[in-house]
Amino acid sequence: MMKLRSVLKIIEWEAVLWLVGLIYLLFINPYASQHFTLCPFDNLGITFCPGCGLGRSISFFYQGDLIHSIKTHPLGIIAFGLISIRIIRLVIKMINNYHKSEEVLYG
Repeated sequence: MMKLRSVLKIIEWEAVLWLVGLIYLLFINPYASQHFTLCPFDNLGITFCPGCGLGRSISFFYQGDLIHSIKTHPLGIIAFGLISIRIIRLVIKMINNYHKSEEVLYG
């Protein structure tokens, strides 16, 4: 039980959430006209939102359709790169925290 708690403290949950989001975008169909959205503006019927289209843009990027990716949202590919860098940094931090906790536990 103690080992599980120490592992849960080491996990970088932000990295897990970003990774789950990117995996979700890998499996959606960006060509579908109707798609699930968490955008409060879109759900209220407001048509303009500066962030809308980022997910579809990343999904088009995954499909290799760079033209649609850029047309959907010009910052989609950059957002993908920044999110990927953030995940990598968090994983490195998690590995370092694991090694530090291992030193504390085992001397």
